[in-house]
Amino acid sequence: MDYKQLIDPELKKNARSFPFNRGVIIGGNIYQIIEWHFIKTPAGIEEKELTVKSFSGDPFKITVFTPAGADSNSPALLYVHGGGFVYKAAGYQKRLAMIYAGETGCKVFFPHYRLAPKHTYPAAYEDAVSAYRYITEHSMELGVDPERTGVAGDSAGASIAALICNRWQTENLQLPCLQMLAYPVTDAHMDTDSMKEYTDTPLWDSRSNAKMWTYYCGEDQKLRELASPMHCPLPDVMPQTYIEVAQYDCLHDEGVRYGEKLTLAGADVKIVETKGTFHGYDAAVKTQIVRDNLNNRVQFLRKGFGQGGNYGN
Repeated sequence: MDYKQLIDPELKKNARSFPFNRGVIIGGNIYQIIEWHFIKTPAGIEEKELTVKSFSGDPFKITVFTPAGADSNSPALLYVHGGGFVYKAAGYQKRLAMIYAGETGCKVFFPHYRLAPKHTYPAAYEDAVSAYRYITEHSMELGVDPERTGVAGDSAGASIAALICNRWQTENLQLPCLQMLAYPVTDAHMDTDSMKEYTDTPLWDSRSNAKMWTYYCGEDQKLRELASPMHCPLPDVMPQTYIEVAQYDCLHDEGVRYGEKLTLAGADVKIVETKGTFHGYDAAVKTQIVRDNLNNRVQFLRKGFGQGGNYGN
């Protein structure tokens, strides 16, 4: 289908499709590394790196974005980037992290976790959990408020962020004050209507999604369920939650389903469907439609950090 006739006019030039295989992943990651380093940090944002060890003892990097004027007890956000569990962070995800820092005054911690297919589940999750634990346990040193520390992510990163919130009790973590999930991966069963319908959507489709789960978990169905937020038992208390789904995205329905599951469990959940959009549409950060939807995310973060404001429409 020609989705360019359906999506928002501002997004048409970004509505491209790419093959998803091991060769493309290798080349893509070379590009991602170069692009990341060419994205300049704007005035008013400080960028630095920390090195943290995961459960396995493997070191990984966390990039920290600190806004000007941040005090010694600032809110903090662990932002887990997407990329099918196989791609390094993209330049636009760096831009989003800096927007969240600059617009909310929070310190954003951006972990560069281990990637599939070399490192299968639970490596990425363990790195992200280790990053979250490090932030809350070293809060005084980092100048953050552990009780105003939230988690966020997009796509596969949102899946990891959701698992942190689902397992905060069993992992003996500080309860996150919020979770913000953009077009999240939630269910390896891949049995929703949108998964069946959107086999050729821009940037991401159900065929790529199936390969993703194979790269991340192999064919082990039990392992896939362990990695799926939809199949994870929920704790007694869940943080307030913002879930954003894109209209033309194979992950649309599982994002909605997951939000409904959290709501039934008593969580405060806001589900927002962005119209005329596709998976990863927010790479077009300079367009009006992206700015409007980012404003919804920022307002949610501000409210979750106790700064007031409304979110969603």
